[in-house]
Amino acid sequence: MATTEKPFRVIIVGGGLVSLTAAHIFSKTDIDFVILEQHENLLPEIGSLLNLWPPTFRILDQLGLLDAVQPVLNDIKLGVTLSADDGTILSQIDPNTIIQKNHGYGVRVTHRPLFIEALYRNLPDSAKARINLRKRVVNVKVSDDGVSVECEDGTIEDGSIVIGADGVHSRVRQCMQAMAEGKPPPDKSRPQKSPYVTTYRMLFGNIPIPPGLDSNVNRECAAERVSTQLLTGDSQAWFGVYEALDKPTSERIRYTEKDKQKVLEKWGHLYMAPGWTVRDVYALHVGEAGMVNLEEGKVDKWFWKRIVLVSDAVRKLEPHAGLGYNSGLADVVVLVNKLRRLLQTDPSPTTEALEVVFADYQKERMKDEPVIQSMSRRRARITGWLSPMNRIMAKYIAPWTNMAYWSLLYIFAPVVSRVPVLEWLEEKSLKETPMVPYVHHPLTDGTEATSKRSLSKGHSSYGISIYTGAIALAALIAAGFQYYRRI
Repeated sequence: MATTEKPFRVIIVGGGLVSLTAAHIFSKTDIDFVILEQHENLLPEIGSLLNLWPPTFRILDQLGLLDAVQPVLNDIKLGVTLSADDGTILSQIDPNTIIQKNHGYGVRVTHRPLFIEALYRNLPDSAKARINLRKRVVNVKVSDDGVSVECEDGTIEDGSIVIGADGVHSRVRQCMQAMAEGKPPPDKSRPQKSPYVTTYRMLFGNIPIPPGLDSNVNRECAAERVSTQLLTGDSQAWFGVYEALDKPTSERIRYTEKDKQKVLEKWGHLYMAPGWTVRDVYALHVGEAGMVNLEEGKVDKWFWKRIVLVSDAVRKLEPHAGLGYNSGLADVVVLVNKLRRLLQTDPSPTTEALEVVFADYQKERMKDEPVIQSMSRRRARITGWLSPMNRIMAKYIAPWTNMAYWSLLYIFAPVVSRVPVLEWLEEKSLKETPMVPYVHHPLTDGTEATSKRSLSKGHSSYGISIYTGAIALAALIAAGFQYYRRI
């Protein structure tokens, strides 16, 4: 008797933003899936700020979600960098006029819980039924033709592959690495060593827009080893205090109310906006304020056999540049594009065939990984200075060279232009070719359409050469100015 092939089934571990968006993506395919989330609900305990890049709007457009998320989005009309010590303005820029012209969409910000609600509310009922809450994963097992995911409550989910989208402290990653080394799964009761390093920690929360401050302005205040941020949206604001640790660590730390008060006592005098100090702003906070480590780094191996990792399970980015969710979503887009292509020709792929797809996925995503990591690290350090050069960059080089503008054109723009889209879904809202054309477009007649007008390597290198020369000259001038002041 002929054996019946098992239908291909994806088990997604983690129910965060990336997984919710993945649910929308998989619901547009013929691929079965299930999501396992350890918490009792999908909403975070503390509401925080979320940045959305232009390529993310292209994906939302393909998924038919632009109208659904529009009511919870906030524009950024002005970006201002100030001194945290005295509140004086160091530089300012209107970023979205430039970004909208270059890419067809601007950067928007949103309140994370509201965005999650919008994504969940617009899922098909069949996709909502695939989200299982209170499913804490303890172990993953891999066989020749499938995977089994064991949960703390004793339930077992069987499938074809596991996608680990379970964050910084990914249990899927821990189990995968242990199996690759021929070891048993690590003890969940013991803290596991993180592949990431924490240099900064953040105190954060949300507040009403402080009286006298304009809406839709991102204010970042720079100082030695600490920085502050106050971003006003349409009807609410978000704040953050970013403090450098005495020594970088890979340990997991859970902060208490006492820790939050110590940060407030130490840095309460710093400015967050003209006329507003950290202490003033904190007094307005609504609900609970949060405090977390801001891990940074990446994982070398993103897959093993029938297990593959995405988003914070493979990289962690400091949040100043707002790259986390956007990068994680791009991971899923690339992975599903390649997986869907494989399943069209082979509905029951072997482990070896899946590993080829996973390796190709990691290779493609790694192309821009160094730039993404660098953008994130530099944005953090140009505000919370760790060295004299960071200070010179923020106070002199950045303002004198109009660095924010050139960064948007020659660093931000090429990366944005190369972000992939879903190959099989129509893109409806981007009617005209933006100033910096996108490289990837949905498939046309079975062949991916690529833009021929994208920034060439020569153009990009030329611009960066001019930009680098300007920075070098400004650095020499700034150094001379510093020396002049001393004498």
